[in-house]
Parts: sequence; C-alpha cells; structure tokens
Amino acid sequence: MKPRSPRFEHHDWHEVKEMAAANMVVLIPAATVEQHGPHLPCDVDNLIVQHICDEAAKRRPDLSTVAPLIPFGFNEHNMGFPGCIHIQEHTLIDMYADVAMSFVRMGFRKVLFINGHGSNPSFLQIASRKVVNNSEAHVSTVNWWSFIPDVIKKHRETKLGGMAHACELETSMYLHICPERVRMERAVADIAAKWSEQVWVDLESCGPVAMIDDWSRVNATGVEGDPMKSTAEKGRIWSEATIERLISFMDDYRQYPVKPRRNFNFVPTDPGGPKA
Repeated sequence: MKPRSPRFEHHDWHEVKEMAAANMVVLIPAATVEQHGPHLPCDVDNLIVQHICDEAAKRRPDLSTVAPLIPFGFNEHNMGFPGCIHIQEHTLIDMYADVAMSFVRMGFRKVLFINGHGSNPSFLQIASRKVVNNSEAHVSTVNWWSFIPDVIKKHRETKLGGMAHACELETSMYLHICPERVRMERAVADIAAKWSEQVWVDLESCGPVAMIDDWSRVNATGVEGDPMKSTAEKGRIWSEATIERLISFMDDYRQYPVKPRRNFNFVPTDPGGPKA
C-alpha cells in the first residue's frame, strides 16, 4: 500500500469524505510572494510554510491533511520593491473565508491556517471569525514562528529587533530546506535603529506598539536583520521544533470539542414587545 499523500488535492472525493469523518485537521498554508533581499528568492514565505505543513502531515497522516497553498497575501506596503504580489484587503479576507468554509461544507470541523507572512494575521483572523460565526466548526490561525520563541531565543545570534525579514531565521530555514537557491555571497546585514523603547519588529517577539509604515520609507536593501549569521543547522533546529509543536497542538485541537451555542439574552415571551 502506498503511503497517504499529505496533500488534500491528491485524494479522490471518497477519501476526502473519510478524512472528514475521521475529524482530521485541515492545514491551510497561507503566505505570499515578495522580495527577500538580494540573497533569497521571492518564494521564501511560501516555501517555509509549505515545508512545515507537509512534514507535519507526513509524520502524522492519521491526524492532518494539507490544503493547497494560498500563495498571495497583503503586500501594499512592500510594493516599492520588485518581486511583490499584493491582494486587496477585502478580497483577501473573502478568499481565506471561502477556502476555509469550503472545507467546513465537506464536513471538516477543525481548520487551521498556518501563516508564513507577517502582514497576513489580521486578515486571517477576521476570515476565521467569519467562518466560525456562520458554521459549527473551529477555525484557527497561527504564524509558524509563534510556536518556537524560546527555541529561536536559544539559538539566535542577532539581538532582539534584528530578526524580521530575510534575516537569520528565514535565511537559516531556507538553507535547511533548499540551500541551492540561496546566494549567501550577496547577503547584506541591515538592522533598523531602535528609535523608541516601545517599537521594534522581531520574529521572536515584537514591541508593544505596531508601527505601520511603508517599507520603502525605512529600508533600501529588502533585509531586516543579519542573514550572515544564518546556518542550515539553525534552520533544521527551528524547523523541527516548529513541526513537533504543530503536531502536538493538532492533537489537542482535534480533541477539543465543538460546544453548542447558547443564548443568554432576554427573550420576550410576547414577540410583539411591551404594550403602551
């Protein structure tokens, strides 16, 4: 017997029905196409999140299946750089919600967006809320790096605030997954000055204030961090930790019950309301 493919689209509809009946978790990888400095291809976010989802499903084929990658995200603030593809806000929310709702209509009750792009979370959360409000399913979303802040901290060499984009983390992950596409001879370090004690961007932990700006105003290299401190071994460590914790969460997620809705509002016995 051939091993089960981790990809949802590789199965026929009878197998899909069986997966839904088994209460399998649907992983939806969502990222984007955007520039990642002079040393990395524009598919960084997609490549990493696809790898994490595929590996998790390969290791636990009884637990999860991987939906087709949603390869485009919100990128208006990055469009000053070539290599970026942008989807408008409402279009993106509707697309996320429609994809998740499609799985719910098939009978799946546990949908999990795995995000790989820093500007997608707010739109993924709204889309997830839309589906939950209109169905009897659980829909959740997580940034892959949010599983491992302690592991990132243990192995990083750049200081906090120096690991945000095309950085030590993302470059190490790419070196682990697909090293032949990385051009380390072109890598440059570019760490933004910390102009406030309340503002910094970092994939381990961000500052309390989310400073919204156009990236071309503050950056000229396409890099936020120091990719020269990247290694394939760090990428392996961070990748493995992410996959292990994703699998652990999916076990919990599948077992967590979908509880019935309740209405605690006052319900008048007379539908006509009070009389004058």
